Amino acid sequence: MKISVARNLPAQIVQTLGNQIASGEIPVGTVVTSNFLEMKFGVSRTVVREGLKVLHDKGLTKARTKVGTIVLERSQWNLLDPDVISWLQNAGLGPELVRDLEEVRASYEPWVARIAAKRRGTRDINALNMAMKTMADAFYNEGSDSSKIGEADLIFHQALLDATQNELMKRMGLLFIPLLKIRDELVRHVITDGEFLITHRAVVDAIIDEDADAAELAMKALLGDANRASNSLRKREK
Repeated sequence: MKISVARNLPAQIVQTLGNQIASGEIPVGTVVTSNFLEMKFGVSRTVVREGLKVLHDKGLTKARTKVGTIVLERSQWNLLDPDVISWLQNAGLGPELVRDLEEVRASYEPWVARIAAKRRGTRDINALNMAMKTMADAFYNEGSDSSKIGEADLIFHQALLDATQNELMKRMGLLFIPLLKIRDELVRHVITDGEFLITHRAVVDAIIDEDADAAELAMKALLGDANRASNSLRKREK
């Protein structure tokens, strides 16, 4: 079937093919040619070439000389790319992403909290407290399903990274915040009490007190609660 796409919007080709690849509608190992895509989308070769370049850069496809474009294994995709994350979520693979995220978070966030307790400044404390207030206000005024809770949580975790005063750790937010956003969107429907406010508050209080040991332990407790919420989500999905 021929799909109409504006000639100056190769991004639409990227979105369509990205979703089809992530869902398996276009399976791994499939070879697609420029001629086929030109006919399918009704666009010029230049538009197709620009769209495919984006998919190549994200690791979903690779150009093969005299063959065409081949769809690569998921292990070669850039799984920290926001678009790739979105396509996988659209394909119903959000819970799998959340599981992987929880395992990664357990390996670095307690250490982040520990360093933040040693190096935080007044601005960092203010940012953490503001995020806490936004979360609490949203929970008590709008309920556990409020999208503002997730938005504030993203700010909270980026503020933690910023409080380390470590430029590499600050940049980690660019990698993990998109995944954390998906996680918050998915699990907010299974969280019905305010326990998450208590665990977040414990992390902030330890950082304010410059107690690195307490901050690390509080973060481990926070992640434990997050993991239980994620497990509840996966059970619902089964």
